[in-house]
Amino acid sequence: MGRSQLWGDCHTHSNYSDGLFEVPEQTPHYTSFGNDFRLQTDHHIIAIPEGRPASKWLHASDWPRYTADCAAATTPRHLCIPGVELGYQMDRERLKREGWFHTKLHPPAGAPIPDESFYANKSYVEAIAACKHAGYRMIVAHIDQGAPLERFSGAELHGLEVRFDIEDQRPLFERPNLKHWDRMLTAGHRIGFSSGSDGHQPDLWAGSALRTVVLDAAHEPEAILDAVVAGRSYLSGTWHPDCYKALGWPGRPNPVDEGASITHMIPWWEFKQHTLLKDRDPREIVAEVYEAALKDGRCRREDYPVLEAFEVGGRSCGGTVDGAEHRVEIAWRAHVPLKSLRLVADGRTVYELPRGEVPLGETAGRFEARVDLRGRKYVRLELLAQDPGDAAKSEYLLGNPVYVE
Repeated sequence: MGRSQLWGDCHTHSNYSDGLFEVPEQTPHYTSFGNDFRLQTDHHIIAIPEGRPASKWLHASDWPRYTADCAAATTPRHLCIPGVELGYQMDRERLKREGWFHTKLHPPAGAPIPDESFYANKSYVEAIAACKHAGYRMIVAHIDQGAPLERFSGAELHGLEVRFDIEDQRPLFERPNLKHWDRMLTAGHRIGFSSGSDGHQPDLWAGSALRTVVLDAAHEPEAILDAVVAGRSYLSGTWHPDCYKALGWPGRPNPVDEGASITHMIPWWEFKQHTLLKDRDPREIVAEVYEAALKDGRCRREDYPVLEAFEVGGRSCGGTVDGAEHRVEIAWRAHVPLKSLRLVADGRTVYELPRGEVPLGETAGRFEARVDLRGRKYVRLELLAQDPGDAAKSEYLLGNPVYVE
């Protein structure tokens, strides 16, 4: 695996929709976080059933100007790759029937996003399937915020996206969306898993995100998108001190978990609702948090764990092996000791690192095992490192599958 790794954020916003900054002026922020690329995914909302654009945010007619701004935001160190976050606008009753989805759509090189008429008289699932059939890359976002994934078989999709950041640090491997992923993979669909900050302001919101680490891809937009949808990647996540709280921001019920927890992260469009923030320039406030995050947070690439190897029969994430017994090699580096490691195949644990083996309790290691994959469709990796004295200080590595034929 160790030949090349490109780190990135697969879900970001600008002032083309509900983000604060222009596309090009965000690049220094994402570069300082250590991201080699970002997927720019501003909201593209379709009103249903008429198939016309909603009255706000990115329209199909904006695409040439939008892609030009993404090109202007690209530097030799950092690629800004254009796409959209496709959503449907509908009345409450239909929303109950159709389900709530947002899907990231990435056109082939040089192609526009579909005209709004493309979506007329299609349900959301039908629209996603039609987009995939037309050659667009389709990745369902917000899968851990109520999107009814049971309505997808998996054939309609290229990927799923999980969110893990300062707002939503629920234990990654305990989330129910992983079961939907396993269901789709077990059915034989090749569904990559990626991550994105959903950042609307390039401060700790974006800096705290689970990173998508693309393997052995050229630093080019099409190569990165191909790797993301093929699952030639892994996800890396770490903990983050709450710089918003440290700056004295008020707490509020967390919308991500419907108020079950308190968050101090406030989106820029709500600044005027809070006495501490309402009379200040939003850009100055975001700059303050950004500087605090770089100084006291864990936002840079070196703050994250690294998966140095995950090889199954000589193949890594996104690769294919035959149904036989295979040697598995795993190597990693973290900042806290290894707590658990397991291999999941067809939704079941097929190997779990026993407590007696040497790597447990270490912050880096390498080991080998043998796993029987006869009759299986895939195998994937989950690795958790954790401070023994503070469970909040946890790091995660989630490997995309090696497929079995």
